[in-house]
Amino acid sequence: MEISNFNKENNYKGFTIVELVVVIAGLAALASISIPSIFRSIKLNRVEEAKALMNSYAADCLSQYRISTNPLDFLENSTPGQLDNIKLSTLQYQIDGDKDKCSHLAIKPLDENEKDLFSFDFRMSSDGEILKTGTPSDNPNFLNSCRSWAGKNCGLSEAQKAEFARLAALAKAKSECISKFNAWLNAGSSGEFVSWDNNNESCNRPVFAFEGTPVNSAEAVEQAQQAKYGLACAAWRGNQRDAKIISQNPLTKTPECGGVNYWYHSGTEFLSQAAWNQYDNQLKEQACINNRTNAQSQGVKGKYTYEPAPGPSPCGEVVWLCNTDIYTTQSGYETSACAPPPAPINPPPTDPCANFQAQAFCVLLPDHPACTCN
Repeated sequence: MEISNFNKENNYKGFTIVELVVVIAGLAALASISIPSIFRSIKLNRVEEAKALMNSYAADCLSQYRISTNPLDFLENSTPGQLDNIKLSTLQYQIDGDKDKCSHLAIKPLDENEKDLFSFDFRMSSDGEILKTGTPSDNPNFLNSCRSWAGKNCGLSEAQKAEFARLAALAKAKSECISKFNAWLNAGSSGEFVSWDNNNESCNRPVFAFEGTPVNSAEAVEQAQQAKYGLACAAWRGNQRDAKIISQNPLTKTPECGGVNYWYHSGTEFLSQAAWNQYDNQLKEQACINNRTNAQSQGVKGKYTYEPAPGPSPCGEVVWLCNTDIYTTQSGYETSACAPPPAPINPPPTDPCANFQAQAFCVLLPDHPACTCN
């Protein structure tokens, strides 16, 4: 085939240079439009496959959670069985640092300078709930893909990230609290314990049980105890109160008290170590306050240490006393009426020769006694 028909005498026909240039320019224009779109479609397909993998990991975590007997251990240690960085790398993704547990699994692009692929993750709470989040890339064409994964959680503010971290810590604390309570019940324990309080989001709700069976109150524990063992435990407890013993360690009578522990302090009975500690601290605090009051009544002034120490505040703290006033700093005390007066400032000694003037003849007789000041 001839490029052009230079020979007017033959019958072969071909393309002119202009025609070829036009065709090539058209192909280049089509390529400039279609090739980026093809690359973008390839990356979107990778994202969708990575999202499908993450959904399978979440399903795996949920199936493990359903058969777990220890939610706290599950959150701390469980990972999806099929989690594989090599497989993720074929999609240009990798696990994000140490976020490889069911409690928080995150992936990010292999290339740190990636402008299209975006990072996304999911979190699992101790209640078995899945929360998906994502960080959109610089390419707005991938925003819908991020939103299809995380919805309104695509692109979190710092405040939202902090709130998620707070909720995760709260879920962990709740799981720990409930696990300890369940372990206490499973041990067949009796008496008072604590469990999770949803109202103030802390592990301080008093709960009661008798030999591993929950009951409503301390009175219910005592009733169940007497119903099973009679009044022998009640008589023993009365003796402990009458003896006014002080015991930081739990006491019980077996089997009459059914495994219920009691703490005693100066004739008062407690059902938990925490209640005993609170009462003991109140007594120590009051003793320190009384000691300071006695010191003030005896006219003690200046630096004073609350006694007996150690103990709860204010025991062991240092203050300065001035009659009925208490100063927490020495500088404040030094402005009070009890502070010692400042030492007098003596004027500097005067120079007796300060005003001495030599006579005129001293110019000729400088060694004359009258010419020097002694």
